[in-house]
Formats: sequence, C-alpha cells, structure tokens
Amino acid sequence: MERKVVLYWLAQLGGWGAYYVFSILLLLSTNDFTSTLNLLLWVISCILFSILLSHGLRWVILRLDLLGKKLPELLAYTILFAVLAAFILEWFQYFLDTTIELDFLVEQEEQPFSWAIFLLATSRSLILFLLWSGFYYVFVIIEKSRKQELLNLQWQASKNEIELKNLRAQLNPHFLFNSLNSIRALVGINPDQAKSAITQLSGLLRNSINLGKLRLIPLKDELELVDNYLKLEQIRFEERLNVKMQIEDAAKNCQIPPLMVQTIVENSIKHGISKSIGGGEIIIHATYKNSELLLTVENTGKIDATDSENGVGVANTKKRLAILFADNAEFKLFQDGNFVKASFKIKYV
Repeated sequence: MERKVVLYWLAQLGGWGAYYVFSILLLLSTNDFTSTLNLLLWVISCILFSILLSHGLRWVILRLDLLGKKLPELLAYTILFAVLAAFILEWFQYFLDTTIELDFLVEQEEQPFSWAIFLLATSRSLILFLLWSGFYYVFVIIEKSRKQELLNLQWQASKNEIELKNLRAQLNPHFLFNSLNSIRALVGINPDQAKSAITQLSGLLRNSINLGKLRLIPLKDELELVDNYLKLEQIRFEERLNVKMQIEDAAKNCQIPPLMVQTIVENSIKHGISKSIGGGEIIIHATYKNSELLLTVENTGKIDATDSENGVGVANTKKRLAILFADNAEFKLFQDGNFVKASFKIKYV
C-alpha cells in the first residue's frame, strides 16, 4: 500500500477520533453523560460513519473533478455536498440516540425533537465537513505540485544530460583542430619531429576521447592529459613556452568535468602565447580546502574584448559547470597585470 494512502486513512481516523473523544470529554464534564459501554459503542459508530461520509465526499470531489472547476463552482459544490453530509451525519446520530436506545444518557425526561437544536448541530457538522474539504484540497494541491516539480526536475535532468553530451561532443573537434595546427607548423621545419608529434597526438586523442565520455573525472587525470598536450605544444614553441604546475595533493582527486582545464589551456596557447613574439608562461595552480576546489590557469597575454570570451572553450566550460554544479561552481576570466587568469571555484556538497 502506498505511503500516502496509509497517511490518508490515519488522518481520517485520527481527525474524527480526536473530534468525538474531545466532544465526549466536554459533555462528561457537564454531567449530561455517564460513561458506559454503550457510550463507547456510540463513539465508535459515529467515528466510522463520519469517515464513511468524508470518504464519500472525497469520491464526489474526484468524480466531479471539482479542483478542475472555476472557483465559484468549486465553492458552490463544496458547500452543497458539505451541507448534505452534515444533515446525514446528524440524522444518523439522532437515529442512534432515539431508536437504538443506547442508555449512556443520565436519566432525564425525554426531550421532543427540535429543529432549532438539530439545525444548530448540523451547522457544527457543516463546519467540520467544510474544514475537511479544505484540508483535502490543500493536500491534493500540494501533492500535484510535488508531482509536477518531480516531472520538471526529471525533464530538466534529461535536458541537461542531452546538452552536456552535446557540449562534450564539441570539445574533441576543437581539441583536434588546435593540435593539428601545432603539428602543421612543424612539418616544414622539422619533419622527423612532426612524425614524433603525430604519434604523441594519437595517444593524446585516444585518452581525450575516453575521458570525454565520462561525466566527471579526477583532476589528476585531466592534468595528465593537459601535461601531454603542453609537451606537444612545446615541440612547436620550444623555449617560447614555459609551463608551471602547482597542484596540492588534496586537490588531485577532486572531480571535475572532463577536458575543462584542457580547453582553457588551449585558449591560453591560441589567444595568449601564440600572439606574443617572445612567447610566455602558463601556470596551473590548484588547492583544496573546506570542501572547495580552487583552480586557476594563468597565461601571459591580454584579453581581447572583441574575441567573444576567447572562443568556444570558455562558453562551453561555463555551461557545463552550471549544469553539473549549479550555484556551487563559479568561473571567472579576467586580466591581472600581464597575465590572463581563468579561475574555477567548485564547492562539493
């Protein structure tokens, strides 16, 4: 049985049971009632009949789809059926009190039927059924809202997964294009070195494709790929490219999107080092503290405001971080003196 079904019946039993027990305790305090076995039977009968009526009210609500109607119709139908339920409940209680002769009343002269007293009791029951209907409407609305939110989350997760795959698919062609440019520059200058670079590129691409299929990878695996790529680029730039990696051991196992650092390093080469006659320096720094990874990639150069944030790589990185980590990840690209800095901050929760 579903949890919400169990909760529904427990709420029915608990609500009506509490109402009748409280009512009897009040009447006992006025000496109008005496505690007998028949009193217990009366209470149980009223509780069960009230549950039957309220459950019937629920059936009508679902059958007529009252929550799907406009507010005036909803109110009119709710009041109508609540009045009907209240009348039926009071007639049932009157039937118990008079016909069945449950002798829990203190001996007193038999009172004639009074419409005034009956309607007063009916109005009390009407309030109870209106309250019951209101609570049930709130429950149904919250349940529908929860289901819709769950569907929205599932849809968003599916959408994000598709977008993530598309973004990852963009990276390998981008990476391959940059690597082939490096080798092309070597072909006319040093054919033997170009052949060696092609072999190195083959292994590099194999690793990048395998890693690119994953959702998240350890930072150390990403840095190994970056290191191989930079060695390939150092064949092209020789002494014009200086690389420094300052990575804390605690940061090496942090999970990051595959090729995240790689794409930023490619941009550093393309938009920074290659545009400087004297080359420059690339510095990768990573620390891990208080469940937070701080990673920076610095390169010699200037940000070109007309370059649309250094191409596909930066925009791709921002989207993937947003999909995977939402507000727990932050990426910034800014100028710091003669260096362009790409800063990553990922909070693991």
